[in-house]
Amino acid sequence: MTVLFVGCSLQTTVPPVAKYLLNVKVDTKPSKVSCYRDKVVRVAQIDSPMILAGRTIIYSTDKGQSYSYTKSRWMESVTNQLSVMIMQTITHKAIFKDVIPFRSLADNDLILETGLYDFSQVIHDDGSSSVHLLLKVRLVEQYSRKIVTNKLFELKKDGLTGDVDGAIEGYNILVRELLKGIDQWLEESCSQANDAS
Repeated sequence: MTVLFVGCSLQTTVPPVAKYLLNVKVDTKPSKVSCYRDKVVRVAQIDSPMILAGRTIIYSTDKGQSYSYTKSRWMESVTNQLSVMIMQTITHKAIFKDVIPFRSLADNDLILETGLYDFSQVIHDDGSSSVHLLLKVRLVEQYSRKIVTNKLFELKKDGLTGDVDGAIEGYNILVRELLKGIDQWLEESCSQANDAS
């Protein structure tokens, strides 16, 4: 009787939720010349829709229906991850005298503002997926509030698998492109400023 009872006991073990972080490394070489060399820049908190500030990994279909992966989550929000990576890449680029976080007590000359408008995966009817990234950055003078320069990055990667692994693979590709693009944008803005003067 005891053996029968144990054999019929319910399975109560719940599979763990997989947690993900963006894994992006950019081979950044220090800039030899920069018009921001004597400037301290503060990296502002990223402005984004509330859903991107959380840890839910979302996806949608071609029909516009939106869902979230129930067994997968971000270990840290996308906005926090991007903020750290942007700080790291422009610090290594050595474009500025110093790069400080939003809550730093140090004085700064410039503010790097970022708006994240889209960071999504679309799963298509054929089972493949694409990921999208839409982000705007602007460099603002601290005291005059004048916009020094701004740039909209709209990136997309097609041909990915229609699951969370495809999403993470695609996001890593897009974020790598984004970080390289931000470095290039800052360097080009210096060149334009020097040409204008």
